[in-house]
Amino acid sequence: MLDQKTIEAAIGIAGTVSGDVLKISVPRSDLRVTVDDFEIIPFMGLTSWAAFRKGVQQTTVMGDIVLLEDEVSVAVSEAVEAGLYVTALHNHFIRSQPCVLFMHIEATSDEARLGRSVRKILDAIKAVRLVHPVAPAIKELMCHLDVGQIEDIVGAKGEMKAGVLKFTLGRPDVPVRCARCGGLEIDATMGYNTWASLQGTQERAAICGDFAMLELEVAPIIRELRAGGIEVVAVHNHMFFEDPRVIFLHYWGVGKAAHLATVFRRALEAQKEAQRDEACCSS
Repeated sequence: MLDQKTIEAAIGIAGTVSGDVLKISVPRSDLRVTVDDFEIIPFMGLTSWAAFRKGVQQTTVMGDIVLLEDEVSVAVSEAVEAGLYVTALHNHFIRSQPCVLFMHIEATSDEARLGRSVRKILDAIKAVRLVHPVAPAIKELMCHLDVGQIEDIVGAKGEMKAGVLKFTLGRPDVPVRCARCGGLEIDATMGYNTWASLQGTQERAAICGDFAMLELEVAPIIRELRAGGIEVVAVHNHMFFEDPRVIFLHYWGVGKAAHLATVFRRALEAQKEAQRDEACCSS
């Protein structure tokens, strides 16, 4: 059983438990970030997190750390020195002011060591910001979205928080396991999910998010997003040693809210169609 108290004490932050996964979240409310005149508040996609799950013998952590450019070197160094894998370092946005990067981490060890490792990264980031403070994020946005209409288009219920509507869609249809973690299953709470966040008005809204894809699903999703005018801003991995291999795609779009939701839905349908094609070809 996962030792929640040991992890929380080592990091100095209380987490939330979903099933058998403990997730520590650190919203980057200390950063004011804008993209195309939209405020990117933490719930829109600027929250650092680390998720812990107990395996047969040891515990695995996977996480995503939000970084400004002057925080990257110290964060990477602390992660490596603590014995964590830096599994990705990339953007989620383009034209962001200031530039924001995201560092994914992964490791399997005992709870105390993993908690201390995450704490060292977070402390290093804080130290940089104490020396070079920046403007903090806006706490809440005005929302003029027709939530019911958007949920109907997407075909799922969203979560409204601080003026942002967010959809989080797991992938229980394709189980993913970590080959170096004793076959531990990686679920949505540990970052294996597709999500979309929207803000703004019905006439001018912004959408951003991430698709979790198998390799044969990448091209159809990109095709649908681009056909609908949504920008593809990053295609990359988040994890090591996963089976099957999972590719992640980040996107950004500005336009009418109903149109953005429709394009997102079409990309989801293209993904399902790719799954059916793969099943057909493999039979």
